Amino acid sequence: MNTENKLQLYSKVAELTGYEKNQVAVIQQNVAKGTTASELAYFLNVCQTMELNPFNKEVWCYKDGKGNLLIFAGRDGFLSKAQKNPAFNGIRSCEVRENDLWELDIPNAEITHKITAKQSERGTIIGAYAMIFRKGGEPTIEWAEFDTYNKRYSAWKSHPAEMIKKVAEAHALKKAFGISGIQSEYDWNVKDGIAKPIPTENVEAKIILSDADLKKQIQSITDHDELIDFALNNEIDTSPELSELVRKRIAELT
Repeated sequence: MNTENKLQLYSKVAELTGYEKNQVAVIQQNVAKGTTASELAYFLNVCQTMELNPFNKEVWCYKDGKGNLLIFAGRDGFLSKAQKNPAFNGIRSCEVRENDLWELDIPNAEITHKITAKQSERGTIIGAYAMIFRKGGEPTIEWAEFDTYNKRYSAWKSHPAEMIKKVAEAHALKKAFGISGIQSEYDWNVKDGIAKPIPTENVEAKIILSDADLKKQIQSITDHDELIDFALNNEIDTSPELSELVRKRIAELT
């Protein structure tokens, strides 16, 4: 799209939504990339209706593999929306580790969770729960399995406990306040600007490859991004030899 066409798009969308032209431009360039005039107008109307701010990335959008527009929010966006509701009465959440004493009774809205060991002795993360309270109503509890949502890179690698708590909190906030029309970012993977859902049911057992098979796979992959995904999905970083091979192959493909 040339500059003149972009300016026409920004003017048209500004008239439809009440945003300034420069605001429309910033939003499309940062949180609504690749949208048409009608898609951008729809997105901005949802932002206004839901009272979510695209400028601080409370809400953004991508398209799926079929070209459908999907609007996303993270935990902060869902929390912002919930806090505007006078019925909101707080949130509690925590990650659960293998050596914790815990029990979830979701039908009766009860959680028992005791941390009896030092942080370094609590073991690996199993998942996280979140409980949302509404004035005059029953609390909403959501549980998120760590292995289902762990993306093994970025904040998931550096702050896994915080990330899995955000998943549970986003799901609980969405359910407790009936927030529809907006997807949780944690339920999707985005690659090359296309959003694909994370499978949460009927997931096939992961095939464990030998180091020899992993080496063959690494050598055969000819796409840079595909190689990175393969390394992350197979936890190559646990093997110094395989990690070095991946680094060499990435350098060759860059």
